[in-house]
Formats: sequence, structure tokens, C-alpha cells
Amino acid sequence: MEMVLMRNKVKVTFDVNGVEIKTNAGVPQMPNGINADNMIVLHAKSHLKKNLGIDIFEVMNVEHYEDIEHLVTIDKSGYTQGV
Repeated sequence: MEMVLMRNKVKVTFDVNGVEIKTNAGVPQMPNGINADNMIVLHAKSHLKKNLGIDIFEVMNVEHYEDIEHLVTIDKSGYTQGV
């Protein structure tokens, strides 16, 4: 398994029926081209589960990021390295 470094944080917002749930997420530094947005959202999902006990995918009734891509905003303005 490759080591994934989370050097910077971005803000991830999930829109759940008009209610915004925001959290910070790490940005993976992966050389193999894995979809960064997908990995960011999975990190945000993990962060919400760990800190609030919320499985955001269960709340939104989805299994994959692609199912809710249009309901997720990733604010990369604070990210200092190119994504």
C-alpha cells in the first residue's frame, strides 16, 4: 500500500437537502493519478465519521462519490500546492 501524505487541508461541503455540512479534509499526494477529488471526499467522509459519528454517504443514501458529485463542493482556495 502506498503512503498517502496529507500536507494541506481543503474545505468540503456536502449539501444534504439544503443543509450544508462542512468539514476539512486532507489532500492526498499520490503519484499514480488517483482522482484527487474522490480521495478528498473519502477523507472528509472519514473525518465526519470519526468526529461526529455521521456516515455522510449513508445520510445521503449513496455508495460512491460519483453519485453525489453535484452535491459536494471542494474549496481548494487555501491549498498551496497545485491539485
